[in-house]
Amino acid sequence: MQKIYFSKVRRMVAAMALCVVAISAQATPYKNIHVQLVANETGRGVVYMKTEDPSNQQTRKGETATLKATIGENGNDLTREEGDPLRGFYMVGLFGEAEEGYELAGFSLVKKADNEYTKADLLVAPTTDSNGWTDPYVADGGLVFNANCSRDVDAQTDENKGYTSDMAREDARAKDNWNVEPDHVVYAVFLPEGTVLPDGDNPDKINNVVRQTSKAQVFTLSGQKVTSMRKGIYIINGKKVIK
Repeated sequence: MQKIYFSKVRRMVAAMALCVVAISAQATPYKNIHVQLVANETGRGVVYMKTEDPSNQQTRKGETATLKATIGENGNDLTREEGDPLRGFYMVGLFGEAEEGYELAGFSLVKKADNEYTKADLLVAPTTDSNGWTDPYVADGGLVFNANCSRDVDAQTDENKGYTSDMAREDARAKDNWNVEPDHVVYAVFLPEGTVLPDGDNPDKINNVVRQTSKAQVFTLSGQKVTSMRKGIYIINGKKVIK
């Protein structure tokens, strides 16, 4: 009888532990993030950004757009290792509208003359482990940038204490501690219509733009599906990506 009792106790403790894990998993961290989006060559088009932040959902259109927003984490970027502080996924929608005779080739974290860009310089899709995550900007023709940065988390929800996302966002925003210099500067690459960029080679690029409307599929070169990546070469959405 005593053995049965202790067996029940162990099951109850295990169930309570799982419940605590489930509750803690609901916590959402928020960061005050500063992003600048620049049209790489003036007179070729305008740029703007969108976020989930109700106080700054869209920037004005222009040759340069600056965004200071309080953004919540939404899943994890699986292109980064477990334990990497930049693994969290903080979404910012990037948009560019080309003038007549030009088109938006993509976005890059490096600044070059337009005729020097290669496909390898352009941001490509990361993966996120957020269940049911979909890209809210694709329908509008935008790309989603993972704006996570090394600054500390400014606030975090606590469902146990009734500390909601709205409360955490407002407390984070009230700190008014955005970095003076942008955490990220991204360049929109506008090119003459019909321009085909060479493939190029850039193994050190950061892969953090989402182009798909559902979770990306990641495979090894041998065709094996994986949920996390170490150093090596992978196939993501049909494209080779070097980790």
